[in-house]
Amino acid sequence: MNKKILLVMAGLLTIGVVGMAVISSYGSITGYATVEQGIFIDIYGSSNDESYDLKTVHQGETVYSPKIKLKNSIGEPVDVNITSEIMVGSAGGVEDLEFSIVDENKTETLTNPVMVPAEDLYFYIEHKFQPNAELGNYTFEIEVMPA
Repeated sequence: MNKKILLVMAGLLTIGVVGMAVISSYGSITGYATVEQGIFIDIYGSSNDESYDLKTVHQGETVYSPKIKLKNSIGEPVDVNITSEIMVGSAGGVEDLEFSIVDENKTETLTNPVMVPAEDLYFYIEHKFQPNAELGNYTFEIEVMPA
């Protein structure tokens, strides 16, 4: 009798497993998203956000970029690294030009990683040309990357 009960139970269990295999899902939903950039660079007050021109600079002179805004579309603070470099083919090299990131009041030097508050960040790039900087045309790149 115990064997019959065990066989019946095994049969019911097998039917249940097969039934679960047949109804393994009640349906599905597919989701989509288009991911866009969370931080945008804006040369404040300019219609050109891709470049700026310091015009004529003299050896030993310190000049600032136009005010730069990092627009935060994320809605919460985010850390970024801001780097600058002299481009290949440019006059001079790293010994001729020193870059610094300074706050919007030009009173504090910012160091990486820089926190972009939820309300956006304004800053300047300080360009300090050495007294013996090589003469010629300089091209440099400022890059903002996630930290």
